[in-house]
Amino acid sequence: KTDAGLYTCDIGTDVAKSKVSVQEKPTEVTKQLEDKTSPAGQDISLSCELSKADVNIRWYKDGKAIRKSQKYELQQEGTRATLIIRDSMVKDS
Repeated sequence: KTDAGLYTCDIGTDVAKSKVSVQEKPTEVTKQLEDKTSPAGQDISLSCELSKADVNIRWYKDGKAIRKSQKYELQQEGTRATLIIRDSMVKDS
C-alpha cells in the first residue's frame, strides 16, 4: 500500500505520469474453527487463524453477537482469534 502515489518519467523534453493505487487483499480465514465436544462444566476454547493481524473480529452464536462477559472471553493475538466459553452448559451447544 505504501507504493501508491504519482509516478513520473521525465526525459527533459517530455513527461509521462501515472497514478498508482494499491488495494489491500481482503482478510481471509487461513485455519477454520474445529468442532468441539466437551463435558458440561468445562471451558471450551474455539480459535481460528487469519491472514492478517489486528483485524476487527466478531463472534456469533446462532446468529446473535457474542460480547465479552463472565461467560465469554474474547482474545486476539496476532493472527489468532480465540473464543473461550466458560463453564459450558448443554445450552451452549
